[in-house]
Order: sequence, then C-alpha cells, then structure tokens
Amino acid sequence: MAEYQYRARIDHTEKTVERLYKMQYYVYEKPRILLRMVLGFALVVIAAMASLPLWVKALLLLFGAWFLVSRDFPAAVRADRAVSERKAALPAMEYGFGPDRLHLKGEGSMDIPYKKLTHLSEDDEYLYLFVNRNSVCMMERASLKPQKVEEFMQFLADRTGLGWRREKSFLSMSIYDIRQAFRDARGK
Repeated sequence: MAEYQYRARIDHTEKTVERLYKMQYYVYEKPRILLRMVLGFALVVIAAMASLPLWVKALLLLFGAWFLVSRDFPAAVRADRAVSERKAALPAMEYGFGPDRLHLKGEGSMDIPYKKLTHLSEDDEYLYLFVNRNSVCMMERASLKPQKVEEFMQFLADRTGLGWRREKSFLSMSIYDIRQAFRDARGK
C-alpha cells in the first residue's frame, strides 16, 4: 500500500497521552461520569439538609465535592500509570489512509480495515479513531497531509459509516445526548 490519499502523525507527549485517556473515558464512560456527579450532588444535599454531627457533614461535603469536580480523575490516573510504565519512551505514530484501510506505523505496523473502526471523535487539536474501548488512533489535525481536514473527515465518515462527534461536558448535553451516551455504553 504505497499510495495513501491522506497521511497524519502524532509524537506523543505526557499531555497527549492524558488527552487520549480522557477522550477514551468521555466516549465510553459517560454513565460512570454521570453516576459520579449524581453521587457527589446527593452527598452535598444530604450534608446540607440532614441533621448530622458536624464532622459527618464535613466528610459528606468533602466526598461530595470531590465526586462533583473530579469527573475525569480515573482517566488521569490511567494516563499517569501508562506514562510511568513506559518510562518516558512515548511512541511517535504515523498513519496512512488508503482506499479501504488505515495503515499504522510506530511501535510496529499494521493495517486496519475502515469497517473495524467503531467511533470517530474530534476536538480542536486532535482526531481520534476508535477500534474499541482499549484501542484508539490519535492524530494531530495540523499534521494531516494534504491539509484538508473537512474532506478527510468526510472521507473517513463515508468509509466507516460513522459520524464524527465532539464530546461534551454533561452541563452542555441535551436529553438526546445523554440517551445516546447510554446507548453507546451498551454498544448499540
């Protein structure tokens, strides 16, 4: 597969690994994030409303606030663990996009048929191609050659049958987005 229609790359750093794990967490763990937020809110309400000793209220407030503000803490812990296990030898990945498959090169090489991709996500700087919960290709938008990001995104959408998504915080999600998150978590 010598001729590729598009090429992209990423040189991973600690920050990109953390963003990768957070995106993975937002894509596949929305019900867990929602549960943490509801639990945190419930603990804060109980602390504010119940007649409990002051030390119990303080503990409830402490744990409730922790759950409310640390929505992606599990992802950050996993990213830190992954970086420390690699002992700072983070990969540089190159991607080639042919007519029917994606070619990866970095810590080895492999071809992935587009139909094996299960989720396409984006943010302002990166594109994420998920094969499954534990396998994702992350690439820098700025590295795309030719630099036609919208055409590239349409190219992948056409070949995978998937749409691109921007992951949202729960505060900006509609009921439809929350319902879709639960469907995604069940694999539908």
